[in-house]
Amino acid sequence: MIEITRLDGRLILVNENLIETVESTPDTVVIMANGRKFIIKESLPEVMKRCNERWNVQAEAPLVSCGEEATKARIHDALH
Repeated sequence: MIEITRLDGRLILVNENLIETVESTPDTVVIMANGRKFIIKESLPEVMKRCNERWNVQAEAPLVSCGEEATKARIHDALH
């Protein structure tokens, strides 16, 4: 799980495997696989960094990427 901060300052933990998308609109919105949404203080790159750090992934081969294929593969893996 990764720690993120809601806009009101509350810290929450989310299962990074169940994150479907993260949008910057300009607020950062985390959308979970079940459809639940969280508006958070962290930036999109910070969320990516925390997910990658969670798995001790080296910078040259990140688990989370902005690429469409990487996103589809990650969602598929999380749901199966």
